[in-house]
Amino acid sequence: MVKNIIRKSLLEQGQLLSNDYIIRNDPKIQNTALNKIDIASSTNNLLYFPYKKEININLLANEIKINSNNIYMPRIFSNKKMKFNLLSESSIFKVNKYGIKEIENTEYLEPSSFDTMFIPFVGVDKNGCRLGYGGGYFDRALEGVDLLDKRPLIVGMGFDYQLVNKEFGMTHDIKYDIVITETRVLSFI
Repeated sequence: MVKNIIRKSLLEQGQLLSNDYIIRNDPKIQNTALNKIDIASSTNNLLYFPYKKEININLLANEIKINSNNIYMPRIFSNKKMKFNLLSESSIFKVNKYGIKEIENTEYLEPSSFDTMFIPFVGVDKNGCRLGYGGGYFDRALEGVDLLDKRPLIVGMGFDYQLVNKEFGMTHDIKYDIVITETRVLSFI
């Protein structure tokens, strides 16, 4: 499958990024997101616990907390489902089978109630379609979100090498509204 070849290539390229490059550009990407997105009026926000070399979310999380807005994080269940848990001061964390941190509580929010969703990616095609790690968790969790009258703003943050000048998206793939890298802000709205 074409997506598997692209995914493998992008993951290999990601391993070649130096820590210095990541440390230098990660805050730049987050700051661009803070300048482009109205975090102050975004009440319910989806963030993520960075996995491998995904963009950190510390600056975003701090800004959301300053505005007293809610942060939710993804949680995976054994039936290939994903839900979004509220992050609080008293949150208890665990590590899932993929080695990703999760919150253990039952305070979930439906995708239709989010204002902004920051969703990580392995790659993005020229139409803004997301390529993830291949499990389909986000795709299933956000199925039908495009049909909502008031849908969340879907934002991706990554590095230039993750932008693929090809079309590989399928109808079930998440499509970003905005993708931010170290040198670009792409709008797919």
